[in-house]
Amino acid sequence: MTELKIRAVGAGLGIELPHDVLEQLKLHKGESLFLEAMANGNYRLAKNNETADEQMTRIEDYMHEEDA
Repeated sequence: MTELKIRAVGAGLGIELPHDVLEQLKLHKGESLFLEAMANGNYRLAKNNETADEQMTRIEDYMHEEDA
């Protein structure tokens, strides 16, 4: 488990990700990282917003069904 420190960033707060975590996630400056609330009250960090991706796939599938 990796500990993340909360630090002051400008007028707000932020977290600093260690280089090994950035390398594993293949993240670069300016990219987005998603914080997802889990059913058990925990949170999960993810490179991709899987929930939004699933919703978009369902919408696109529905639109194609309507066209047929």
